Amino acid sequence: MKKLVTLAIAGTFTLGLTACGSGNDAEQAVEDFAAAAKDKDYAALCESFDPEIVKTLEEADPGKDCETIFKENEKELQIPDNADVDIQSSEIAEDEKTATVKVKNQDGDEEEIKLKKVDDEWKITFDGMS
Repeated sequence: MKKLVTLAIAGTFTLGLTACGSGNDAEQAVEDFAAAAKDKDYAALCESFDPEIVKTLEEADPGKDCETIFKENEKELQIPDNADVDIQSSEIAEDEKTATVKVKNQDGDEEEIKLKKVDDEWKITFDGMS
């Protein structure tokens, strides 16, 4: 389970670490996530995720909090130091509970980052990711 969660989170890092662009709050959440990852600010990084992801991560490694898990697995996660992502577009669902932010990574590939609203804040989630 820990391996699965680690791989899923590592996949998120391939999206990049320096977001460009401005716009809605969902886009800002992606920019904040990217900045936290680039700075290796694991407390802020954990704060960027849906609490359910954090809960799953912490349950997979009992006795450790999210920040500690990231610190201890930094090399395995292979967080790039100079990746560049350009926000292409974003779409907020009609019910305003979920959003998708499309980004272009440093390799020119388009990726989608899924977010959901938790206590009026946008959080990175893996719900519905393909």
